[in-house]
Amino acid sequence: MIDEVHNLLAGTHREQRRFLNVLRYLSNELEVSLVCLGVSEAVDAIRGDIQLARRLDEHHLPNWRDDAEFSDMIQTLIAAMPLEKKSNLKVKSLKQILALTGGVTSRIFALIKDLSIDAIVTGDECITDDAIAKWTPVWSRHANPHRRLEKSGV
Repeated sequence: MIDEVHNLLAGTHREQRRFLNVLRYLSNELEVSLVCLGVSEAVDAIRGDIQLARRLDEHHLPNWRDDAEFSDMIQTLIAAMPLEKKSNLKVKSLKQILALTGGVTSRIFALIKDLSIDAIVTGDECITDDAIAKWTPVWSRHANPHRRLEKSGV
């Protein structure tokens, strides 16, 4: 499994060819299955090698929707965080997580990680509905880039 394969595009043409040759070698000589992950540019990176592109199927992860699977995923993700207390979120908070992240998996993981860190730092030790309501994406925080929650006194 190779994550962020799109980063190969940052290399020189020669470095890109070398990396794609390594992937072909892994596929041919070692007879291992390849799973390459990345953003949309990852497709362009793999298409740079016709032989490799023919061997790999392209799949896109859909954005999460407001359904039971999303709720289960959030609960599983929160349970995996090193929090001492159980987080009992209301349906409204789950909908807010979906709205804040656009249903994009990496954004959801970042939000839950961010809220978990805040819960530990503040001593809450669980993710609360209030914390979700006050959470702002990192790109919209202008006053203090290290500030995670818009709480007074934190």
